[in-house]
Amino acid sequence: MSNFILNLRSWEKPLQTLVKQYVTNPAYKIILGTINYNRGIFVLNFNANLLAAFFEGSSFSIIFLALQSLESPENVNKLLNNGFLQTIGLTNLLSELEQGQLFIRLIVIAIAFQFFKNALMYFGKVTTDYLSARVQAQMTEKIFKQIMSFSFACASSYKVGDLTNYVNGAAISVNRELLYWNTFGIALMTAIAQLIVLINISPLLSLTTLLISVSLFFIQKVILPKVRQTAQSVTKFQVDVSKQITESMQGLRIIHTFAGQRRAIQQLHHLEKQLVPQLEKQSRLLQLTSPLSQTITLIGLGFVLIIGFTILQNQAEIILPSLITFLAVFNRLTSSLNSLVSSLGQLAQNCGEINRLRDILDNRGKDFIHTSQRIFKNLETSIRFNQVSLRYPGTDNWALRDISFELPKGKVLALVGESGAGKSSIVDLLIGLYQPNSGKIVVDDYMLGDYELESWRSPLGVVSQDTFIFNDTILNNIRYGKTQASKEEVINAAIAAYADSFIQELPDGYQTIVGERGYRLSGGQRQRLALARAILKRPQILILDEATSALDSQSEHFIQKALDAFQECCTVLIIAHRLSTITNTDLILVLENGRIIEQGNHNELIGQKGKYKSYWELQYR
Repeated sequence: MSNFILNLRSWEKPLQTLVKQYVTNPAYKIILGTINYNRGIFVLNFNANLLAAFFEGSSFSIIFLALQSLESPENVNKLLNNGFLQTIGLTNLLSELEQGQLFIRLIVIAIAFQFFKNALMYFGKVTTDYLSARVQAQMTEKIFKQIMSFSFACASSYKVGDLTNYVNGAAISVNRELLYWNTFGIALMTAIAQLIVLINISPLLSLTTLLISVSLFFIQKVILPKVRQTAQSVTKFQVDVSKQITESMQGLRIIHTFAGQRRAIQQLHHLEKQLVPQLEKQSRLLQLTSPLSQTITLIGLGFVLIIGFTILQNQAEIILPSLITFLAVFNRLTSSLNSLVSSLGQLAQNCGEINRLRDILDNRGKDFIHTSQRIFKNLETSIRFNQVSLRYPGTDNWALRDISFELPKGKVLALVGESGAGKSSIVDLLIGLYQPNSGKIVVDDYMLGDYELESWRSPLGVVSQDTFIFNDTILNNIRYGKTQASKEEVINAAIAAYADSFIQELPDGYQTIVGERGYRLSGGQRQRLALARAILKRPQILILDEATSALDSQSEHFIQKALDAFQECCTVLIIAHRLSTITNTDLILVLENGRIIEQGNHNELIGQKGKYKSYWELQYR
């Protein structure tokens, strides 16, 4: 007995670790929070499973009494005084019956109890599915909201395939977890009910079943940690495979352009080659549980028959009913125990997925969009960069060093320089995608970081050379920044961006679905849609990052005229490689290696005979 207690104590630390893992996991906090919110369904589910276990045990108790009633007529009166029948209120229903009638009625009642048990189990599983559906929706929304709440710098540190896998895989993992826990709960309550029946029949025989149960759980004690560890390795490799496939699908154009199909296939093959041994190991561990459990059960069955005969051989009047009922219940009990053990293995197998959700839901080490009470309404005076420096996360080189300039309201500022000079970094800071490592960005009289970020971005219009188009209609793509715009407003914006002509030629006009990332449109057409989107929004501050780079010369000429008219009511920041598009700007900044090396208007910079003049001569010699 002391060894048994010591063995039970050896489970204490693993159980504490398991409980701590569940309590501290944000994924489980969401699951438990959703269950608490829907506690009415949970209570119905629990009560249904509890009643199902009661009817399971009661039905076999009644079968045992029915078999006893056949042994001798004298047993009938004893049965009517049975405490169990009195407790459940069946004494009156069974009184004044002959031996055969009593047996038939007891069997009918036992069958009815099994029917109620199965109906309650069905109800329990349905309520579990209802609860699971709500938890899945809550988890998916929570993870998506978490990702959307990350700062751009934080979100950019993840791969797209990784984030997609987090969102898409959450519902499946949570559904499995609830299903396995429900199976565990049903098996546990049913096993307890069945064990009570066995103890009532014969306490000594029940000791055999207890030893079998302990044996099954000790098997799990050895196997479960290995299953859990392997499950985490399997999850890691499956995620790597998923990311590789997602990124390959997103980069099909590049892969085909550079003949990278063979390399992509080899990369996937390498990952699968690492995954397969882990899956095989997981299978060996999981599949070992069932034959071991069945072997122990078979040995236990033999002991039950031998010990049962030894114990009951002096009680001839009950030996047959006892053995028959005991074996029937014992068979059901072993099934419940196997289900209990199996659910523990499945929970261990699923822990890798649940632990992975903790990685994205845990707020530690993550940067979120800052919140502020100050709402930006209108630009009153200017935007000023004062000694601003920026170094992107995970890099050692400075993207910007000590940048200072002022963009007054209603003026046009152009940025010029070679690739990597820091032009796009200034735009990233102005939009609020990144925060400067040092220096200040002042909007009117307040720091940019003092404004609520959404209110600051609302009056911004951004058109970049890398235009993103949603897989939606052209109409919805243009009015993305102004969702309430009428179709007439959208058409007017498209006309101003010289996009209406090609849109009208499409089969469905403004209702044309443009495909994933707008693949059905040319680069120039996508850029015109982005211009129309900005024009429709009527922003206070317009940012043009090579906005006409994908256009032919004639289209660029017309659109430049539209932008010139549009810029009269905006404060404008332009990144340009074609210097002809910025000759009329108020101020031009020439950047090199993250620093401003020249500034002035076009004529002033030509007169300085510096880097800007060399760019001009190179383009228009």
